[in-house]
Amino acid sequence: MAGNPNASPRDIIRVENLVKKFQNLTVLDSISVSFREHEVVSIIGPSGGGKSTFLRCLNLMEQPTSGSIFVDNVNICDKKININKHREKMGMVFQQFNLFNNMNVLKNLTAAPVKLKKMTEEEANERANALLKRVGLPDKIHSYPSELSGGQKQRIAIVRALMMDPEVMLFDEPTSALDPEMIGEVLDVMKELAHVGMTMIVVTHEMRFAREVSTRTLFLSDGHIEEDKPSHELFDHPESPRLISFLQKVL
Repeated sequence: MAGNPNASPRDIIRVENLVKKFQNLTVLDSISVSFREHEVVSIIGPSGGGKSTFLRCLNLMEQPTSGSIFVDNVNICDKKININKHREKMGMVFQQFNLFNNMNVLKNLTAAPVKLKKMTEEEANERANALLKRVGLPDKIHSYPSELSGGQKQRIAIVRALMMDPEVMLFDEPTSALDPEMIGEVLDVMKELAHVGMTMIVVTHEMRFAREVSTRTLFLSDGHIEEDKPSHELFDHPESPRLISFLQKVL
């Protein structure tokens, strides 16, 4: 709001009256919410509540039934918009790592920036090396996905998204396909990104991450945002009966 000295400089993503239906089933029901620069927002809620669908609508991987999604004040639901240019602003990390098995790590990381961002191969290789060091995997640059653990694959998938220098990172349950001992190494990378100010929207079952790392947490249930608060407040003082019930089951 104007006049608030602590307000973030701008909204990166603004969602207005978002509806998503699959035939007669309404999965998202008139959602309006904003995500500000440098925020880390976790989205929690029961399975089937619409969390992943909502995240995938943000970069139009799912086409909304109605409503508007503004990225840097441009309505990306407008059919005249070049959605691929706006997708470059949003890095996406999935549950299943989606690496190309026939390419080594370096090729997985450099193919898109060389082709789409017109980066030179030298620049892309340099950036890949720097980012792999950052996530603790510099020695895996010539490995193939089949030679990596799940946690390593997911860290590579995060690096692949960062290669495009996105304004915001979208994470769709990034640890749900991992063995318990590998979850920590992926969350550590996400914490480091949060620490350096990356804007992140994270659909997660990791309540500790939501509570301790996120600026805000949204509770999404039955296609509605039931609560949207600073994370500690949401976990310490839940108000909606659905959220109270949910937290009793997962904490």
